[in-house]
Amino acid sequence: MTYKTIVVSLNNVSRSDALLAASMAIAAKHDAHLIGLYVIPAVRVYPEMSMHAAPAVMDAYKVFFEEHAAASEKAFKSAARKNGIETEWRKAEISSPNIADGVIEHGLQADLIIASQENEDANDGVEPDFCERIVMESGRPVLLIPKDGEFTDIGENIIVGWNATREAARAVFDAIPLLEQSQATRLIWVDPQITRQKAGNLPGSEMAVTLARHGINSTAEAMPTDRIGQGDALLNRAADLGADLIVMGAYGHSRMREFVFGGATRTVLDHMTVPVLMSH
Repeated sequence: MTYKTIVVSLNNVSRSDALLAASMAIAAKHDAHLIGLYVIPAVRVYPEMSMHAAPAVMDAYKVFFEEHAAASEKAFKSAARKNGIETEWRKAEISSPNIADGVIEHGLQADLIIASQENEDANDGVEPDFCERIVMESGRPVLLIPKDGEFTDIGENIIVGWNATREAARAVFDAIPLLEQSQATRLIWVDPQITRQKAGNLPGSEMAVTLARHGINSTAEAMPTDRIGQGDALLNRAADLGADLIVMGAYGHSRMREFVFGGATRTVLDHMTVPVLMSH
């Protein structure tokens, strides 16, 4: 198995270099078609905006995104020339004020979406719930690159958060193209004693056997904790092992136009230190 179409969202211009390095490296490994996407959203109109101020605001808004789109396109095409991979540039003007809507639309036909973790301090114009929405609504695996650091060797040493749930199963099978190329894969079941009947005597062993049929050599590891939280446990284990990728299911539901996430998902979304592949 392999990824053949990858979309990288480049609206997080402050993370352009890291996003390009990661996406180009993965596309090269999989001989994939890489789509660089920059979304220009519609102006978000607020009730308190006066009729006199609106035209000036709209003009400034348009200039802001057009300038960022031009810079992103230049960086993307330059990186593509250096890496010699098949690429496509897309600038998408959408009718929604939410950038996530454009990424979801273009990501539906992709094997993988790559985006940056949210950064409240960056002036990129990306809405605060951007990552949550593309993970929960695109129906595609989303590889999130942390807001700090450079990550070019992704997938050499992988840990998988496994607990025999629908979301975890989706994530594992979505990650098979990466797992097939990894040097080390560990299936980590955090606190299996809490779900002893589901975990069995050897938590994760059945999934390890399934992966072996794909030629993936993985080890199953039970990780009892002092109830520090599954998200923190996975991040700590990734640091201990020097892992360069976490694979996990995203657990959550929508409520009044807002996504409410499980503790592990929220923790990793907020505090990731290595790239994370999430599926829902």
